[in-house]
Amino acid sequence: MKLYDYDSYEDYVAAQVEGNVRKINNSYVDPISLSGLVGHLYEEYDLKPSTIICHGTRRGLEQQYFLDIYSKLGLSPSVIGTEISHTATEYPHTIQWDFHNVKDEWVGSIDIIYSNSFDHSYKPTECLDTWMSCISDNGVCVLEYSDICDNEFKSGPTDPFGASLEEYKNFISKKYNIVDILTNDGLDDKGESYNGRRYYIVIRNK
Repeated sequence: MKLYDYDSYEDYVAAQVEGNVRKINNSYVDPISLSGLVGHLYEEYDLKPSTIICHGTRRGLEQQYFLDIYSKLGLSPSVIGTEISHTATEYPHTIQWDFHNVKDEWVGSIDIIYSNSFDHSYKPTECLDTWMSCISDNGVCVLEYSDICDNEFKSGPTDPFGASLEEYKNFISKKYNIVDILTNDGLDDKGESYNGRRYYIVIRNK
């Protein structure tokens, strides 16, 4: 496990904004895998969310995918995404926000928090605590992990938190319950900038 050390918070923000702008036309999220995740949460946990937050969403495709998938199930949750870059204002269902922080109205009221950007956290312990404080009684936090993250030496200014899957599991389990780890095995991955094995770590408060 490795964590990149910034000289200041301003340096962290600058690195994240630079990475966002440079990769703005890339999308990591896969709608096929995400649909499988939603189906599992719906069928196995009877999770019918009214509120969803997607953290670190760049150009906001996650939000639209969630809206489309749940619409097919006859549900219309409120879905917002957070993005630290000024580009957030250019995309629907997205607010400019540092995902290490929390709005008062989110505490204990979010049914699903989803992110494939946890490796962008410069304070992973504080960040996960913040996200878990927002989870409703029946809610879950889902961290998406992939093999491209499975190298601690990839820690750097854009992706400061580097850890293996086992290190993620040990890190999370110190305070929270991992109730499932799903994969996209057997699915036709439609991610634009990554096509490979994905893991969805489903977390609940103890």
